[in-house]
Amino acid sequence: MGGQSIRSKLIKKVPERGFFILPYPKHSLSLYSQNDKNMTTTTTTLDRVRNYEGQNSFVLKMKNVIAKYNGLTPNQLEAVEKCLNAVTTVKVEEMTEEMKRIVNYTGENKFVKDVAAKLQKFGTLTEKQKSVALTQIQKEEDQERTIRMNWPTPGETIIIGRKIGQDLKKTYGLEFNPMLIDITKLLGVSPKAVKFAGKMTIKRGKICTSCMKDLTDEFSMLTGMGKICAKHMRVPYIKDVSEAARFREDYLKRVEEIGEMEFWIPRKQIKKWTGMTEAILRSM
Repeated sequence: MGGQSIRSKLIKKVPERGFFILPYPKHSLSLYSQNDKNMTTTTTTLDRVRNYEGQNSFVLKMKNVIAKYNGLTPNQLEAVEKCLNAVTTVKVEEMTEEMKRIVNYTGENKFVKDVAAKLQKFGTLTEKQKSVALTQIQKEEDQERTIRMNWPTPGETIIIGRKIGQDLKKTYGLEFNPMLIDITKLLGVSPKAVKFAGKMTIKRGKICTSCMKDLTDEFSMLTGMGKICAKHMRVPYIKDVSEAARFREDYLKRVEEIGEMEFWIPRKQIKKWTGMTEAILRSM
């Protein structure tokens, strides 16, 4: 049997819908669209069926079909779309916990309110609607549980992640990514993040106060940073040992020029934090 005859038996074309149905292997069902628009529509419909929380028996049956075969035939899609666009009865107590959070939303966000209304009316949402709504709800819940404060934290230092450093660079117009910060105040705490005020560190150690790389030569160990980082900090570098004191003075002035920076940091992005405040917050 030639390759073309095998294909003609395995592939059935449905012109009016623009889909190809491949009924093999035995327990697999795949859908292919001839254009992106049809594929997007199909994906949206499948999402709505997966997330369906209404009482229509046919949609519930199709929900099981998708779970088993990961798709529907064109006729099933057409029929289920009609059901999804009809008003249905929704039993909130039987919804998943995620859907309950949406339908029981009491905030003022217009998008979430619209999505909750659609869920109550049609019993389902697209995966994108569900995801965006839950993200907004979680954000509002975290804000409500945020503790505002103005807690001095003298002598405490944190190492922050690269992403937060990049955000600070952009926000404060710097030419480098701050990574080692002396905390001046603790401004707020939420379940997932901490808000600080802080300045570039003035502490000396065996690593660069800017990029945190190991200091390896005499000049960098005297100044606390390498030549490139000093340039990014706009502090003239030393040419001999006698300029170390001058460099230190210029560096401290530059730290004050940059000033205090305020920033939220997700707890998981705080690489290292030493001090009494960190121990207290762990117990909160």
